Amino acid sequence: MRPLMLVLPVIALAACERAEPPKVTAAAEAPAASATPDVRRQAPFVGRWAASPELCADGAWVFRTDGVSTAGEVSCRFASVEPSASGYRIAAACSHEGSESEGEIGLSITDPAPPESMTVSGGPWNGPVTLRRCPA
Repeated sequence: MRPLMLVLPVIALAACERAEPPKVTAAAEAPAASATPDVRRQAPFVGRWAASPELCADGAWVFRTDGVSTAGEVSCRFASVEPSASGYRIAAACSHEGSESEGEIGLSITDPAPPESMTVSGGPWNGPVTLRRCPA
């Protein structure tokens, strides 16, 4: 009976540890909270994109399933990612030039064949921006 009493707290502690959600170590691995399973699985916008091939090294925009960061001072967290007729409609909270804003970002995959291109509209940017996927 005594060995069983010593083992029960260990089993209970192990069960509690398993109940906690796993910690995500890299933001790129974390899907947007309300992204549909298809978006989390396929997300063709995920990766490094730049306005020209020369900017891939130091000026790329890095798209993750949960956000985007640019080489400038723009960083956005995606609250939701939904497929749309032209690509994706994203509700985002962005930090740029020392201010915070919330809004919608549109992503349109304008050329799915390599070299892929994508147009970003809305959000903190002044007009649409066309980007090309950077080589891996």
